[in-house]
Amino acid sequence: MTLTVDEVMARRELPEPTERVIFQVEDLYGLSKGTARFPLNETESIDTGQMCLMTDPKSSATTNMGVVDFESRKMRVRYGVQVVFPGLHELVMSGKHDLSLLGPVRAVATDECTLTGELNGWRALGCLELLPGSLWAGAKGG
Repeated sequence: MTLTVDEVMARRELPEPTERVIFQVEDLYGLSKGTARFPLNETESIDTGQMCLMTDPKSSATTNMGVVDFESRKMRVRYGVQVVFPGLHELVMSGKHDLSLLGPVRAVATDECTLTGELNGWRALGCLELLPGSLWAGAKGG
C-alpha cells in the first residue's frame, strides 16, 4: 500500500482517541426526594423540607464543568446552584430571624459519579459547599 504525502499528513492531524471528555453544565434543576438537616449555626439546625436546586446565574462558567472517564466509568461534575426550601421560609416567618435570610442559598455542588455498565446512567454521591459571602456561609454542622 502506498500513501501520498497528503494522506500521511491527514492521518497525523487526526486526534488520538480519548476515554475522557470534558463538558459544561448550562441549565440544571432538581428536587430532593425528602428533607435534610440544614445548619443555622454551630448548635442549631432546621429541617429543610423538599429542596429545589437550580443553576446559579451568578456562578462562573468555569464552575459549571464536568469530566467523564469512560475507561474507569467515573464522572465528576461541579456546578454553582441556588437552593430554596420551605424550612427557610418557616424560619424567617417565625419572626426570630432577619427577612434578608429568605433569599436563595448559594452553593457549589460537586458530584462523584459511577457510570452504569451500559453508560446510560450514573449513581452520584454529592457534596454541597456554601459559598463564601453567602448569608449561610458561616454555618457549620449538619
